[in-house]
Amino acid sequence: MVTLKSASAVTLSSHKKEYPFFTAKAAELVKKYTSPRTCLGMGRYATYKDYGEGLWRIGYGSEKLNKRFLRATDKATEKEISDQLITDLKELSNLVKEYVFVSLNLNRRAALLSFAHSIGISSFKTCRLLELINSHSSRIKIIKEWSPYINEIWKSGGKLMIDLRRAELDTFLTPNKDIPTFVAHRCHVKRCLLNLPETYTGAPNQVKAIEYLEKKLAKWDPSGEVLRQFFRYWIQKPTGLGSLPSTKVDL
Repeated sequence: MVTLKSASAVTLSSHKKEYPFFTAKAAELVKKYTSPRTCLGMGRYATYKDYGEGLWRIGYGSEKLNKRFLRATDKATEKEISDQLITDLKELSNLVKEYVFVSLNLNRRAALLSFAHSIGISSFKTCRLLELINSHSSRIKIIKEWSPYINEIWKSGGKLMIDLRRAELDTFLTPNKDIPTFVAHRCHVKRCLLNLPETYTGAPNQVKAIEYLEKKLAKWDPSGEVLRQFFRYWIQKPTGLGSLPSTKVDL
């Protein structure tokens, strides 16, 4: 007997295969930190040319609209430039995957796609950041290259560029999914340590290791002050690794 897949299942499978780097978060990053050009008012946008380029662009830097290259007299609505951005990012996703040789979670893919859209695929495929990611470089090296507060080349793009690089870096370093706080185990401390590891999977050996560590902490630090101080440092953004100075965090 032949089992037929539903149309929605086929679509989802095809989507994942065709656009491995495209996510809603990637589109959100681009739209939030990129000002669409050139607004005529009343939700209408005109074409423009970047300095030294021969191609006309519109909105978020799109070279096409409705599957054709733009002309000088073309106009578009806000919805049209937003829809075209999604199309552009999906097409860019297929280009980016050709140059990324390591496994990345969804947040890291979104951040990298936003970065590639910002600098263009020609610059992306030879950039230092891509080299670091493909070579499994440390978080610190990646932060130093990506952070606009360390790599000052990003400051030349103004405040929006600085904010975009900061948001991309934060997204790249964010775990792919929230670490659950409802896992049943014999917790010995007030702040469950299952909130810590980015690689938490719920495996029995991980839970057992956390239980062992919590039991030791309860014995060595009965007041919990050392652990509270640890969490204060843990949840602060690293001031020496690319963030603005942090304010004091009280738990």
